[in-house]
Amino acid sequence: MKKITTLLILLVLSCVLVYAGGGWATSAVSVTKDGGSAYLYKLNDEGWTDGDWGSNTAFNSYDFGTPTSLVLNGGKGNAWTDDRPGYDATSFIIYYRVYKNDVTPGSWQTINLDYQAYYSGSNNWIYDKLNANIDVLGLATISGTNTYTLEVAMSKKQIWDGGNWISMVPGGQETAYSAENAGFKASFVKTNVYTGTPEALKNDVSIVVYMSTIQTKFSGQALIELFSITGQQLKSVVANNEFSEKVNPGVYVLRVNGKAHKVLVK
Repeated sequence: MKKITTLLILLVLSCVLVYAGGGWATSAVSVTKDGGSAYLYKLNDEGWTDGDWGSNTAFNSYDFGTPTSLVLNGGKGNAWTDDRPGYDATSFIIYYRVYKNDVTPGSWQTINLDYQAYYSGSNNWIYDKLNANIDVLGLATISGTNTYTLEVAMSKKQIWDGGNWISMVPGGQETAYSAENAGFKASFVKTNVYTGTPEALKNDVSIVVYMSTIQTKFSGQALIELFSITGQQLKSVVANNEFSEKVNPGVYVLRVNGKAHKVLVK
């Protein structure tokens, strides 16, 4: 009898160790293609969700083709915890990056899903953000026609009485977020056509920063596009001979007729 009781206790404890703190349910990223409606592409699905994207198209290995526009709006994360109040899900983070397929990926950028869109009152949360408006094509700047990867990962921050626990998709509840881990990958094709040679553009364009204002001068008419370092388009105008824009301190990408220049504003 004592052996049976001991075995039952061990079994209960092992279940607590495995399931305490909960796991992942479904997560998704929101993408708008060619100016159409936003769509939630599913990252993972553990068989249930209180959201409406459990049966949606998978993001991983999806081919966006040759879009005229591609915007990463953000996404949604649905998670649960099994033994409140000891454990609570507090937020989600999307990590993303864009790179040409045959080059080494750069650093991750982030979108915080900081809006609590749903809470069951017991142990079930949905966090989202759907207006980040990241211009994905604006991050694909290499000359010519190239295939690019839009890579994303989702991380859940969960707290419990003993500290923090940040888990990751792909990877799951037991995998802590790491910048070295791979994410889910979708592809698209973009053509960048530049007028003139890179050398000529470099010689014709001057860029200075004065009193938090980016100022550029060039010859004739040019398409000017200004982006934050995360890819959000801040300005797109056709200007003659010069352009200026006051901005906050940070790093920006200024494109003049398709030629990208990184600008630091202190």
